[in-house]
Amino acid sequence: MPISPDDIIAIVVKETGLAPEMLRPEVTLGELDIASLDLVSIAFELEDQLGVELPVEDLTPDMTLGALVERVRALAPE
Repeated sequence: MPISPDDIIAIVVKETGLAPEMLRPEVTLGELDIASLDLVSIAFELEDQLGVELPVEDLTPDMTLGALVERVRALAPE
């Protein structure tokens, strides 16, 4: 079953405590002011829940949520 954007957003919401309505595709991780520890937690949860190994260094402040979703979906096991 393919990974949906909602699956990824749910992980971001859980790990950051941000309101889902703040998480639009064009907003960057830096604009959301996500702490580096939360980025590490997001990376671990993506692996645990979705089987996607995303290096933490890929989660940069200028990455948009839309780019995060596309990256995770591209790395998803088939």
